[in-house]
Amino acid sequence: MTDNEIIAAFHAMWDNFPEGVVITQKSREIVAVNKAAAKYGLTAGIKCSSIGKPADHKGCRCTQAVDSGETQCYAYEGPFGRAYGFWVPITEKPEWILHFSVGRAFEYEKAAVKGAKKVESLHGLTKGTELEQAVEALALGEAKGVMMYYALARLAKEQGLNEVAAELIESANQEAVHSGFYAVLNGKYPKDFWAMLKGAQKAETAGEASIKALADKVRAAGFTAAADEMEIFAKQEGHHGVVLGQILEKYGPKKDEPAAGKKIYVCTICGYEYEGDINAEPDDWVCPLCGQPKSVFKVKSEE
Repeated sequence: MTDNEIIAAFHAMWDNFPEGVVITQKSREIVAVNKAAAKYGLTAGIKCSSIGKPADHKGCRCTQAVDSGETQCYAYEGPFGRAYGFWVPITEKPEWILHFSVGRAFEYEKAAVKGAKKVESLHGLTKGTELEQAVEALALGEAKGVMMYYALARLAKEQGLNEVAAELIESANQEAVHSGFYAVLNGKYPKDFWAMLKGAQKAETAGEASIKALADKVRAAGFTAAADEMEIFAKQEGHHGVVLGQILEKYGPKKDEPAAGKKIYVCTICGYEYEGDINAEPDDWVCPLCGQPKSVFKVKSEE
């Protein structure tokens, strides 16, 4: 590509980006700017280091990007929280660097909330209708399909058929989406899902220790390779608990004082916690995580 073609491609890709983006050189001379950068007074031909105060350029990684030929990143505290600066060498012109920041001049989270469209809820549309049984069968069938496709993908990889495995994994991911869709249609999980998310978080956290214990037994039985993977899975379960905890902390409702005498039941199979009177649930109620009947729940504590 010629210099002009690179600059034309730069404008086509970056002119609508909400923050300033420039092509600069090791000398800090600017080659091109997008529309947002132009609003801040940047223009081709000047040195970006001449804009603002020296402290504004703390953490600049332009030289490192040119010398190493690799993308550089610098994290810092911006006006809206954590922000990140990037310096990316341009393949066709390695002495030119694409430089931009994310979170320095634009509050993405606020913009996302403002621009979000209200999504029509499909929760429970088929529950209690003549369609409920058929939709439930679809949800279960698709969920089993996820297991089947991932298992087949595993077997394909063992035979060196990596492209086949990738296709099967894609099918599994789609089946998972389908299963969740049908579950929502039938109202399988509560629309106000925070209590369930709280239970799931505790179950995932507890799952790390239980899977690690099982991995130890698998290892003792002589199945070392399987045990190695199960230990990875155990750590992933624990990480799921951490992530869910962070979601609850950041987005969940404020914690109310527990009502006196409120019971907490725990599923002895997966660790899911149910708050309230589980005996008030219908006889066919099952654990929303593992599908076991309420008879497997035991009282954990009374708060």
